[in-house]
Amino acid sequence: MKSYLEAFNSERNFNSDKWEHYFHIYDYLFGRFYGSRVNYLEIGVQNGGSLEIAQKLFETESLIVGIDIDINCKYLEGKVADKIIIGSQIDSCVLTEASKYGPFDIIIDDGSHIQKHMIISFLELFPFLAQDGIYVIEDTHTNYSPSHQESFFGIGLYDYFKGLSERLNLDFLNSQLRKDRFKVPRDLRPEINKIPDIVNEIFSIEFFDSVIAIKKRTKLEPLRIRK
Repeated sequence: MKSYLEAFNSERNFNSDKWEHYFHIYDYLFGRFYGSRVNYLEIGVQNGGSLEIAQKLFETESLIVGIDIDINCKYLEGKVADKIIIGSQIDSCVLTEASKYGPFDIIIDDGSHIQKHMIISFLELFPFLAQDGIYVIEDTHTNYSPSHQESFFGIGLYDYFKGLSERLNLDFLNSQLRKDRFKVPRDLRPEINKIPDIVNEIFSIEFFDSVIAIKKRTKLEPLRIRK
């Protein structure tokens, strides 16, 4: 398959419900994986259609795992997924079981769409995302629905990720490092204690209509090059 739209429109056994503009977003985010073997995790599998589409887009030996709170989704196991885990996306036991199938190249949160759940799942599962893997949170427009307002200690989903995007600049907190250290080749720098922070593992945070995507890559200290 050359595109998500092509896979979506192909003959399938399981239904999928998607917003049309997501197809372009998926191709942009996942296109480099098409035809390759991946470890794929989806929260909220519903009718199994998106898992079947994943089967078509990625190499046949790919590992496909789903999480859903509906016990009826278990029947999808062996049909469109290697493993279906039943339970809540914020249940630590469920997330621990899912992590055993990682590291994942792609994680998609299409679950409850409750802000608190989205943040907790991200914090729990991001460590099990592979280098250069992508974590996608779908249907973020539900943040504006009264039924999805439950937050994470008062922090909304966009509050959290917009704040996180600012912290991508964390290396520049110390102006002295910017003036001196970051002009020296990395292998010649003395070791320093680096502040532990999730952004040290984040390459990018991208915002789309109803979608947030986080790409994982361990960051090197900045290097200023003049030539």
